[in-house]
Amino acid sequence: MNAQGIENLKAITFDFWGTLFTEGENYAYQVLSLRYEVLLDALSEAGTPADEAQVREAYRQAALAYEQAWQAEQMMTPYERVALIFKLLGARPDEGLVALTARRLEEASLHGSLTPLPGVKESLPKLAQKYRLGVVSDTGITSGRLLREHLERHGLLEHFSGFSFSDETLSVKPRREAFMAALDELGVGPQHALHVGDIPRTDIGGAFNAGYSWAVQYTGHRSLNGGPEPTARVKDHRELFRLLPEA
Repeated sequence: MNAQGIENLKAITFDFWGTLFTEGENYAYQVLSLRYEVLLDALSEAGTPADEAQVREAYRQAALAYEQAWQAEQMMTPYERVALIFKLLGARPDEGLVALTARRLEEASLHGSLTPLPGVKESLPKLAQKYRLGVVSDTGITSGRLLREHLERHGLLEHFSGFSFSDETLSVKPRREAFMAALDELGVGPQHALHVGDIPRTDIGGAFNAGYSWAVQYTGHRSLNGGPEPTARVKDHRELFRLLPEA
């Protein structure tokens, strides 16, 4: 990959989890503890009280169901995950309560801190001066609405003008639709776009299947094998500049 080969680049899209951000040191404790409390309260309100061990196990089973759906390229929304937890614990399927509980579980993520990965804060403002930037991210319980809030907290939201979050598009990577939703907002065709992500199957394979000309694997958080060979690999987002023409 060199400047001559990428001179027609107009847009760069990024995966969120494991590429732009990772969970802070106490994120799991802060967020999961609150989510268990939310579920305990909701189940009591539904007239089916449960203890924390039961809630933890139902939450775990729902997470496994989400993982299976994701592997099958299907989206399981936060609402559907909460509905499954209610079902596993024998609670009445009150749509309003399920929706409210799902929203509270989503918002619990704001009580935890995310950590920008190496080079993110330094690179995005500079890249945005020349390229249109977008986010293409699969979401779990933390919805796209909340991921935007995390970007805002770190002063990075303003650099992006195209978004594709799977809870909003109902398309998960590597499906072409997941990438095109962001590119359509950016007003750029995939042949003029580069994607940066950490998972070969969903990010690299997905970008190439969507028609991207370039896909870079980010390995600064973890280095995963498998899938198609990326155009390049970087451990720090500042390394992107050596791949781009006068970025």
